[in-house]
Amino acid sequence: MAAVAMVAGWWAVQSIDGRWLNEERTAIETGIFQIRTQLATDQNTAIIVDGDIGFDGNGYIDRRLTTVAGHNRAYIIGPRGRILRASVDGHFAGRTLLMSDAFVLKPIIDELRLKLARMQFDDPSLMRGNATGLTALETVGFSNGDQGFISIRPIDRPSSEPGSSLLLVSIKLIDQAVIKKLGTDLKVANLHRTTDPTSSPLIVLRDSSGKTVANLTWTPSRPAQALLRETAPALITLAAFCAGMFIAILLWLYKTTLVLEASRAQATYLSLHDTLTGTANRALFERRLREAKEYQFLAETKVLLISVDVDHFKSINDTLGHAAGDIILKEVSRRLTLEMPEDATVARLGGDEFAVIHPGIISEGQARWICQRLVQCTKSPIVLGNERITITLSIGAALEKAEEMSGEEMLRRADVALYVTKQDGRDGFSLYNEEMDRTRRERRALEVELRNALITNEGLHLAYQPVYDAKSKTIAGAEALVRWDNPRHGRLTPDAFIALAEETGIIDQLGEWVLRHACRFALEAGLPQVAVNFSPIQFRNPKLPATILAVLAEEGLPPERLEVEITEGTLLQNSEEVQAALGELRSAGISVALDDFGTGYASISYLRSYAVDKLKIDKSYVQRIDAEPAIGHIVRLIVGTASALGMKVTAEGVEDTLQSDAMTEMGCTYLQGYLYSRPLTPEAMTDLLTTEGGKSQRPTHLIA
Repeated sequence: MAAVAMVAGWWAVQSIDGRWLNEERTAIETGIFQIRTQLATDQNTAIIVDGDIGFDGNGYIDRRLTTVAGHNRAYIIGPRGRILRASVDGHFAGRTLLMSDAFVLKPIIDELRLKLARMQFDDPSLMRGNATGLTALETVGFSNGDQGFISIRPIDRPSSEPGSSLLLVSIKLIDQAVIKKLGTDLKVANLHRTTDPTSSPLIVLRDSSGKTVANLTWTPSRPAQALLRETAPALITLAAFCAGMFIAILLWLYKTTLVLEASRAQATYLSLHDTLTGTANRALFERRLREAKEYQFLAETKVLLISVDVDHFKSINDTLGHAAGDIILKEVSRRLTLEMPEDATVARLGGDEFAVIHPGIISEGQARWICQRLVQCTKSPIVLGNERITITLSIGAALEKAEEMSGEEMLRRADVALYVTKQDGRDGFSLYNEEMDRTRRERRALEVELRNALITNEGLHLAYQPVYDAKSKTIAGAEALVRWDNPRHGRLTPDAFIALAEETGIIDQLGEWVLRHACRFALEAGLPQVAVNFSPIQFRNPKLPATILAVLAEEGLPPERLEVEITEGTLLQNSEEVQAALGELRSAGISVALDDFGTGYASISYLRSYAVDKLKIDKSYVQRIDAEPAIGHIVRLIVGTASALGMKVTAEGVEDTLQSDAMTEMGCTYLQGYLYSRPLTPEAMTDLLTTEGGKSQRPTHLIA
């Protein structure tokens, strides 16, 4: 009986200590993995300005690249391996590589640049944002005996010339201080490096080629053995007098095993799940995606990979606060999970980005049905205290045969489809097809051509549509309209490229080009006033008023001869910045006109708040004035309201004399439309001003 008890006790002790050792091993490996991946994550948040790179005395950038992020060394490397800046422990270290770094970095950098060049050659549109494969993350051993992690990523948008990207290289050494801190954080005793590969327990760190970089060992906790040593005298004594005590000890050990098992399970769960929503994290997502690709079904099936974004989540966060944002994310994840079967995986990849893996899909129709259910699952409001918030989702999905492509490519395709959904207005889903990639490539090509047009000043030009005084029928001004003669597509109107300019950040440069040429023409042609359209995106730039006033000063046009046309979307931003910008422009003498009034949601309160000088009634009202009596009442109301607020009114889209007479009789100040003139070339506009003295006649001029 005693022998059985001893064997059973020893087995229990070994079992408990073995599980504890595995838990310590898992915790150490997870900690090392997090240190390694955090190096790349820190790089993604680094903000580097071109001017900072070459300024030797800017110690702030050196601290930001190294000590602030917890890195030991950082390099910024230009084309042909030129070192633009070296930072070591928060200090500027010249423009050379340390000898110990040079031998390790060169092959990694060469391989990354080759990969970048191949990706750019295969599909330039993929070289955007955080496209898969743009970061090199390696575990290495240095020639001086140190070991560490290296992360290399491009820090600017890759150019069309392979090898020209700037690279940010970050190095974090695995020194004793890092190992000691890891051991302290994980409560692992005596965690240190060892040169003895037979040490036990042992964790081996290897580089990408499988070569051993470092060996780590530690002193196992062995809680069960420690406990047994403490209780052995009592057990021996009690065993002689009471067999029941032996049973009690076995029960206690069994319970301890259960507690430790539960602790290990909890630690495993936390390492694989998002702490906020409880859904799978990226690590578990990648594992489940690999498993889904290996599933075997009786019929031929595909894997459905879905990317999900919460629409306008940043605005919700900024408006309602991060606590409300967290509630919304948890509710979204709950609803997504409820819509999916048990064999599907819902994961939160970061921020408001979710992903769903659904294996066993038989048809495209089934995939579309699943996506539509996910779109609909957030239609019912989310209750936040006394508020009810309705949110929408943008979804992109890729339905693919698992054996035909990698998980990374499937996720990229889902992201491409998600991008298409956002382009189409959000609140919906798109299923990937190859045409989407072709469309993205075409948009990328169009972006490059537009940038070149702005640089070379070739292809872009302005047309001018006259605006007439409603009573005297003389020219009161003209609206500048940009046109683009694209080398591949021919003449393009703003509808074809303004949205692209807004999306790619070119809109400020394009807007300044239009403003400068319009002001120059108005001054040269003697135009009484020129109107220039401005995008709501431009008003997000706090420097816009200063830019407008600077262009006026440089071109010599008085501010009173410029009219800034804005859309209702600009007013609906309802921000103090927009109010301040409009106020500054009006104080300088520039008039502000609200274009296409009546097509959006701007109310009278917006007009009062922003003190607009002129309303431009949308042509959809003007061209139905003789067909629908109700339209006449609406127009009279608009004109009366504008008059009461001290505003002038322009009727757009006037195409016949009936419309002209009606809008004049209702009190419109100005008229604009094909009845008087189509958009004209600068030469035709100048001819109209000089030969006709500004009097309205049937247009016979060149149309731009």
